Amino acid sequence: MVRRIDQEARRRDIVAAVWRTLERGGLAEASVRKVAAEAGLATGSVRHFFGTQAELHAFALRSLSDRVGERVRRAEAEPDVRRRALAMLGELLPLRDDTARELGIWLEFVHRSRYDPALAEIVGDQAREVREFLHHLVRGLVELGHLPAGTDPEQTAAELGALVDGLAFELLTAPGLLDRAQAAELLEAHLFGPRPR
Repeated sequence: MVRRIDQEARRRDIVAAVWRTLERGGLAEASVRKVAAEAGLATGSVRHFFGTQAELHAFALRSLSDRVGERVRRAEAEPDVRRRALAMLGELLPLRDDTARELGIWLEFVHRSRYDPALAEIVGDQAREVREFLHHLVRGLVELGHLPAGTDPEQTAAELGALVDGLAFELLTAPGLLDRAQAAELLEAHLFGPRPR
């Protein structure tokens, strides 16, 4: 058991090193050799866990969505339905420094996925998972009476996805146009209507 925990911790350390290396110079800089140096390991130690650079990058990309998914699940503990929905959606946006960092890293993978079929498959799977999550969320809000009974879950999930993607992109690329609080307000207004002033 101790050995398994050590291996899981080592994988997490290596993934964190991938992310740090990638932040400094993009995915092209996140080679096995540079990641090993960043993690303070021998190259062979990294290759013990990831036989190729492609495996290393794929695991690092999947780890990002695992982290987001875990936080979304924790947000489900919020008892207030509206706050719960907004908290869960907020994990898809760069509303905090940690989520901004993760989304910046994710965009590097998305860019590389245009030329890498294995990464493209993962990015596509992640997009489908987000759409399914949004569809499930909308359906739940309709069933609980927080959205009108005639709401089309497919259409509303697509609109919500486009809004989340647009807000995320603008916050990451042009933060002077929109701040985090404004983005959260726009999300809430889109979903539940504007707050009374």
